[in-house]
Amino acid sequence: MLGRLIRLAAIAMTVLTSPVLAQRPEPQLAPKSGANSIRAEKPPVPPGRDPGGSAVALIGAGIDYTLPHITPRLARDGEGELIGWDLQDQDRRPFDQTKGTAPPEWGGDSTLLASLIVGAPAVRLVPVRVDPSDPVELARALAFVAQTPARVAVVAMASPSRPHWEAFRQAAQRFKDLLVVVPAVPAEPAYPAALGLDNVLAVAPGATGAEAVGFGGVTSHASGAVVAVAAAASAAAELRALEPALDAATLKRRLGAAGGGAKWQAQR
Repeated sequence: MLGRLIRLAAIAMTVLTSPVLAQRPEPQLAPKSGANSIRAEKPPVPPGRDPGGSAVALIGAGIDYTLPHITPRLARDGEGELIGWDLQDQDRRPFDQTKGTAPPEWGGDSTLLASLIVGAPAVRLVPVRVDPSDPVELARALAFVAQTPARVAVVAMASPSRPHWEAFRQAAQRFKDLLVVVPAVPAEPAYPAALGLDNVLAVAPGATGAEAVGFGGVTSHASGAVVAVAAAASAAAELRALEPALDAATLKRRLGAAGGGAKWQAQR
């Protein structure tokens, strides 16, 4: 299965071949801190078995997959290998090198978000680590996820630059069966929420928060966009498990009509 995961990563690197995706535009988000420093050694993924349930992909700065409540919820293949990828390092260890300090426009502490996602019943996690300042890498992450069991992906990022998300837009249009949950931002326009795609669900925060465990096992109170995207993604995974034939556009409409109560609301 290791060979299959490597092939999936290779597909993600080569399947997007349009002129825009072949380019590497100048980053539009903040530059990566410590980019010239020596990369820290990443811990191995603890052994385990696939927990079953609906798969939800988390595309972000990486997670702390060593935490005891996250390890058993990681999606695995038949040999117990992680179904996930680090597009920066090209390996199966999507560990958060920022140690939970990624800026909000990068999704903040992705481990906190992962904790909220796996807190839902019957959900398994497909973690994908990217450099959010690389537009092409964001698109390749979608290409990778499309080859996994996940049909719901969370991208808890936002920026005012539409060109930064052009490659992502093309990838989302290509992989139309993948529902991408993103935060809605009050200051318009913000992307990718403002791309207006049928398979991108932008959600605004509700009134409630939740306690969650972040990087290193630190518990804190989560609120706002992180709670909204996690709850909406969990709802999407649950609905799709009940009705597997739903396409992403229909799933988005159904979720938008039902709403998320006190946790999230779909952007109109």
